[in-house]
Amino acid sequence: MPKVNANGITIHYEIRGQGTPVLFLHGSGASWKMWEPQFEAFSSRYQMLMPDYRGHGDSTKEFPNNKYDHHIIVEDIKCFLYVLGISKIHVVGVSQGGQLATLLAIKYPTYVDKLVISNSFSEMPTIAASWVLSISNFIFSLLPYRIIINIMMKFYKDDPYTQRILRESFSIDKKMLLAMKKAPFPTHTDQLYRVKSPTLVMGGAGKVVTGVDEGKGSQTIYNHLQNAKLALFKNAFDPLSTMRREIFNEMIIDFLEDKPLKHYKDVEIFKK
Repeated sequence: MPKVNANGITIHYEIRGQGTPVLFLHGSGASWKMWEPQFEAFSSRYQMLMPDYRGHGDSTKEFPNNKYDHHIIVEDIKCFLYVLGISKIHVVGVSQGGQLATLLAIKYPTYVDKLVISNSFSEMPTIAASWVLSISNFIFSLLPYRIIINIMMKFYKDDPYTQRILRESFSIDKKMLLAMKKAPFPTHTDQLYRVKSPTLVMGGAGKVVTGVDEGKGSQTIYNHLQNAKLALFKNAFDPLSTMRREIFNEMIIDFLEDKPLKHYKDVEIFKK
């Protein structure tokens, strides 16, 4: 369980494989264990660098003024790379990890070689989504944590594999969950032009079971990037790293290795 001190906190991380390093940023509430579906495919080619970012896993839980802040996490990640002596690296992020990866590429573009953004948003999808989030925050505040997790798992009732990976990777308590959900959304659509890295954007096609239009969110990101490819997956959603793990892995490896993206059933690919 290696740990480093960076930006005034302790960051736990795990490593798999050898070779060119790739930074993997997990989704909200999860930990490095979320990347189990990627271990075999990536560790045979790359060095997987998988931190638990602030508030998660075995890393420091505290935030300044007790307020969850995505931008502070980005500073943590940059300092984490600096301490490890890494000045440029491929970055793969899923869900909130995708937002953090994008914010890193915006603020510190020289640190990011190639960028993969999966199941992410650069702005709140709709006004209605903001209302739904506020309502869910209130309801969750009244419920035991175990019940909250069970409610979240109902979105994956037909996917026991994803349920297992998510349950085993959850690493926050109810207090951190509510702090994270109440944190200001890190809107950055108008800053995407600052991303200089070749980027692969991945997401579910259209509205998903939560009612959020994940496809629109991915399309928005893609439209505002200078050098990007977009892959929209039918009948799948956050996290693609489990729900479509074989295609997810193969597509990212092809992208990192400058190979043309293959055509897959139920996946629509766009490129500039």
